[in-house]
Amino acid sequence: MRSLYCTIFVLLLYVLCITHLYSEPNQTDSAHDIIENSTITRIQKPLAVHTDSETLEYFIEHVEELTKHGRDFSKKDLILEVKGNGRYGIQMPSKHVTGEFTLIERQPNKAIYLGHGNASVFFNFSGSVVLEINYSTQKDEKEFYEEVNTAVHLKFDNAFFAFLAKTASPILNPKLDKLINKFSTKTKKVVETAYANKKGTK
Repeated sequence: MRSLYCTIFVLLLYVLCITHLYSEPNQTDSAHDIIENSTITRIQKPLAVHTDSETLEYFIEHVEELTKHGRDFSKKDLILEVKGNGRYGIQMPSKHVTGEFTLIERQPNKAIYLGHGNASVFFNFSGSVVLEINYSTQKDEKEFYEEVNTAVHLKFDNAFFAFLAKTASPILNPKLDKLINKFSTKTKKVVETAYANKKGTK
């Protein structure tokens, strides 16, 4: 009889584990849900970054290096904490933003980050964000460069705030674009400087 109870107990544990695995969405599923049901989506104009793919990919996979090169990112703008396994803590003191993000998908010429946090950029809210980065090597009259395409998908946790944000989108979207463009421009500068230094040491 004891053997029977043990067998039933083990089977119940197995069923619970399987149910747990299939009931919790993974990070990729969560990211796709945010993309499909975002409160706000902003797609930036392609950005020409004069670098090679190797240097760009290094900064994509080591985001903390952005704050270590030069003074392009001040501690008022951005503070990053490395938590390991592609996870980062993030603070933007000037915007009262705190949160965490993770590199959840890495493919050739593509990276996806998933984050969650709290902010008072325009009003206090919490939510999730997906950052999609796509890039490809291009050539102009002078040299090769990387064309970077960025999309930001933001989903508010609170449905009322989400409604307010959508209603205020004519005012909110340009402000978000300005903020995203500011960080994109600073990132471009850091990557291009690192690439120039790398070429200078060859």
